[in-house]
Amino acid sequence: MYRHYFAADVHLGLKLQDLHTREKAFVGWLDSIRSDAAALYLLGDVFDFWWEYKYVVPKGYVRILGTLAQLADSGVSIHFFKGNHDQWTYGYLEKEVGMQVHNKPLVMQIGGARFCMGHTNEQGPGVFGSCFLQRCFSMVHPRWGVGLGHRWSANRRMRSVASDAEGEEAASLCRFAAAFPHPVDYFVFGHLHTPCSAVISHGTQLTVLGAWMDGGNFGVFDEQTGIFVLKSAYNGA
Repeated sequence: MYRHYFAADVHLGLKLQDLHTREKAFVGWLDSIRSDAAALYLLGDVFDFWWEYKYVVPKGYVRILGTLAQLADSGVSIHFFKGNHDQWTYGYLEKEVGMQVHNKPLVMQIGGARFCMGHTNEQGPGVFGSCFLQRCFSMVHPRWGVGLGHRWSANRRMRSVASDAEGEEAASLCRFAAAFPHPVDYFVFGHLHTPCSAVISHGTQLTVLGAWMDGGNFGVFDEQTGIFVLKSAYNGA
């Protein structure tokens, strides 16, 4: 087990194309990395909307959560970074699945390389970050709350497309990486749905994974070679 895998923006639950086919494809990818994965980093928006009530979690995702739990039980370290669509997790993923959940970007030594990774470069929880608003929403019955959440998610996505937000956020990532106060070999982020990779300074590589839901995009870092690359689960590239 010497490879570290990175994926983001699966948006499970989003009614785009055939969501069941997409979920099965993601499970198939998770199964395919089982033999050599040391760790898996899920960099946000794995779910298109996720909210944990005290006794209720969104229905579905049984195969995916079960596969992730099997990976964790087999010794694969799984890191879940909260995205802007699935930031409201309060212990279920840690206790039931065995993932480590992160609220903000993380700097980590992997093999001989130093990584900075996250959903975006933002440090805060974003919308509904206040405990008061979270308590208010938790009082809404799940039958209506989850439906409202999915509509909010769809409206947020449409606003982002209309406002050219990706270009602005890509520039923000570049500024963040260029001004980062500590030495880093690789910056890896999700959130932006278009994959890209570039050397920004002194050999430091900035990579945006792109949306797994669009092309099966993922990143892999090989400890033996010390190289990080972007690949696609759909075409084997």
